[in-house]
Order: sequence, then structure tokens, then C-alpha cells
Amino acid sequence: MILNKTCVLVTSAFVLTLAPGFRSGRSRLSFRDREAALLVFLALGLVEELTVRQTVFDQRIVAVCAAGLLSGPAVGLVVAAFVTWLAVAYDGYPFPMVGISTLAAALVGGWLRVRRPGTAANPLTGFCLAAVVTLLRDGLIYFWAWSLIRRQSR
Repeated sequence: MILNKTCVLVTSAFVLTLAPGFRSGRSRLSFRDREAALLVFLALGLVEELTVRQTVFDQRIVAVCAAGLLSGPAVGLVVAAFVTWLAVAYDGYPFPMVGISTLAAALVGGWLRVRRPGTAANPLTGFCLAAVVTLLRDGLIYFWAWSLIRRQSR
């Protein structure tokens, strides 16, 4: 399972290196480069939804973190909205919990891309951001389920 996810992420990273904005030393992507990155990350979110299951990190969160860190907050927010829709519509996750976590991933990743591009480009940053957001999402879901159980026991 982890190997499948790694292959998808490595392939997407390779595809991103083909886009001119990711190869240059510029810290800002042009509008055209953002469009290309948006398409790649939307496709990544869809492919991961269809192929990868039961991993340590939620594949949706990884896609949103990467989109925010590599392309900025606008692309991260669009990808967050798309993968949130996938999680709610197809996997039955509760909207507020998934929405909050993917929104946080997009905004924090985008903020790092804008304010600290060098930090955002570091792979360890992406790993840490995905880990923190996954813990946030799991905690929100745990407390949501716990509150439902308490309400039913009354």
C-alpha cells in the first residue's frame, strides 16, 4: 500500500518538474504554471482516491499539502475543495472534520509557499505538515464520534 502511494507521489513530482515554473528558480508561478499545477494536483487527488487505500497518511491530505507548498494557497484551496468533496461524497467522511483539516493544509502550505519558499520546498516540511494535519483530522473525527456516542447514551 505504501509503495503504491510512493509511486503515485514520485510520478506526480516528476510530472511537476516538466512544468517550466517548477524548474526555474522563481519563487512565484505564472498564471499558466498555476493552471498546470492545479490540473496535476486535481488528477493526483482523483488517482489517489481511486487506487490508494488504508495508509498511514490520508492521501487527500498529502495532495493538498503538496499543492499548497508547491503552488501556493489558491491552488491548495481548489485542491482542498475537490478532495473534500471526494471524501464526503464517496467515502462518507463527515464534512466539517475533513473540510477543516484540508483547509488547514491548504492555508498553512500556501502561507509557507508565499512567506518562506525555501522552507516550503524542503521535503521534511511536507512530511511534517501532512503528519500534523492528519493528526488534526483524526482528532476531529475522534471527538465528533465521541460526541455522537455521548448523545446516544443519554
